[in-house]
Amino acid sequence: MENAEQHHKRVVSYFKESRLGYDLVLGGVKHFGYYPDKINNISEKKAQELMQDMLAENLGIKKNHLILDAGCGQGFVSAYLARKCGCKIVGVTIVPFEIDRARILAEKLEVSQNAEYYLMDYSKTNFEDNKFDALYAIESFVHSPEATATLREFFRILKPGGKLAIFDYTISADREFTNYEQKMWNLIVERTAMGSIKNMRHGSFANLLKKQGFECIIQKDISQNVLPSIRKLNRLAKIPYIFVDSLRLHKHFINVTAAIEVYNLARKGIFKYNIFTAKKPKKQNEN
Repeated sequence: MENAEQHHKRVVSYFKESRLGYDLVLGGVKHFGYYPDKINNISEKKAQELMQDMLAENLGIKKNHLILDAGCGQGFVSAYLARKCGCKIVGVTIVPFEIDRARILAEKLEVSQNAEYYLMDYSKTNFEDNKFDALYAIESFVHSPEATATLREFFRILKPGGKLAIFDYTISADREFTNYEQKMWNLIVERTAMGSIKNMRHGSFANLLKKQGFECIIQKDISQNVLPSIRKLNRLAKIPYIFVDSLRLHKHFINVTAAIEVYNLARKGIFKYNIFTAKKPKKQNEN
């Protein structure tokens, strides 16, 4: 069984290998866009910003808040929120090159005083208990090596009354996949190091939040608002996928493969995009 250290190496390897692709296709951003009208009538960059606005809205960010970005990538979300909301954000990632890029972006956007970045595992931080007013993970929780342990750490470092937002995927039960879909999905999960995705099932992930002590749990399915973003990637991948598929090179071009297969799963409702919000209770039970 893979341990956390081995899993982290796979996460770092995936993002290092995918670095150029993310830069060229998504401008370095590592999350889908939000399309309010559920159609492709705005640019992907604008849709990405609207997704970040959705995050700010769901967290209820205030200027005096200290917020953790769990899996901050190259700092696009945190720098955007620090600039727009005036809050202070601490971003952590286990991918070394992302730290340098995040700091450069913060300097460029003149938010360095409000946005700090550290090389750290969000499942095992060195932050003290009850530190953050809010915490978010946007399309990074799936890369956790173990969902329960990560949620336990999130709960520990949130202040009583603090809010959690997870923007991420859920999937259907295995029986809903065809044999081919299951085979391709398993390959995507393995090669992209999505260690927690098998615990993130439709209608049941909220139970994990509850078991770790969170309350006021809300799940919102925004799959149809994200589908135009997934469709754009699918269209870009169609021609290269002809060669990838014919030469059986799927594992070597995993993002091209994912762009094709995830779109097909999303159209069937097997793959969904959700917003989960929850709170740490203001009063803690004393044992």
